[in-house]
Amino acid sequence: MDIREVDRADEAALHRFWEIGRAADDAVRPFDFHPPWQGARVAYTEGRTGFRNVLLAVHDHEEMVGRAFLVYPELDNTHLGHAEIAVDPRHWRRGVGSAALRAAEDRARRDGRRTLVLEAFAPLGEDGPGLRFAKAHGYTPAIEDRMKVVDLVATEPTWDALEADARRRAAGYTLVEWTDRVPDEQVAGYCRLNEAFNELAPTGELDLEPELWTEERVRARNEQSRRGGRRELAVAALGPDGSMVGLTEVVLSDHAPHRGFQSGTLVLPEHRGHALGLLMKLRNHRRLRADHPACTVLMTGNAGVNVAMNAVNERLGYRDVERCLELQKDL
Repeated sequence: MDIREVDRADEAALHRFWEIGRAADDAVRPFDFHPPWQGARVAYTEGRTGFRNVLLAVHDHEEMVGRAFLVYPELDNTHLGHAEIAVDPRHWRRGVGSAALRAAEDRARRDGRRTLVLEAFAPLGEDGPGLRFAKAHGYTPAIEDRMKVVDLVATEPTWDALEADARRRAAGYTLVEWTDRVPDEQVAGYCRLNEAFNELAPTGELDLEPELWTEERVRARNEQSRRGGRRELAVAALGPDGSMVGLTEVVLSDHAPHRGFQSGTLVLPEHRGHALGLLMKLRNHRRLRADHPACTVLMTGNAGVNVAMNAVNERLGYRDVERCLELQKDL
């Protein structure tokens, strides 16, 4: 076996890189959470806005059998790296994953990163092969999320009653919404809310610093999302003074229109207790049914310690389907 960096101009190699990740997910995960090829290709070739990536492949002779996908924050948290390790299931238990992880760690060290973070998915109530693999290689669990799904069609009849209760509690607040491009007048508030996530949302023992968001970062991400066929439906809550105090986003792909991903939701601490999280999410659920009826399932992840958001999701009908552990290692 040998390790090679993937040539981003080699379309066949990039597709095989994606295919290995998809096959590994399909072998152990209960739902298809994997990004579509068209969006992944943009991420591989350009890197996510504000991040740099490295694509390492494990080859057995000329066949690519495993991969390590390294992602480095460039605007903040520059001590950190994220690694996704995947092996073609036909080549499991041959040391391919260990080779990929060693290569990722060596590369991250050379690139000046001192902490490497892995995600491992496991069935409810037990460890899975990914979690056992990470622990065996010296990674320590930092926080556990529960991955959840909600059937939008089945839960729609409950929305009217939920919204009536939420609106009563949210008197004095208003909602604004947009699709894909953050309105100019909301960019400053959007940046403030995104910078607050790492400080206010549960992050466990993860070695994280606050993020840095600017209008340039927002606009670059908007444009990259457009190129990858990624749609973003956002709802923000405005306080009585008109400032943004809450935010939620749903991400869709033109290439997988049947499903969506409920991304981050945050309400500033001084505005909690007014059902704003519930109200914002309900607005997005209604928009999905009206504007994107092919999307019938939303997926999300919540830290187990995030009692308030788990309660909101339970009221909306989300159900747990697997565990996601974020683990880290000091390099």
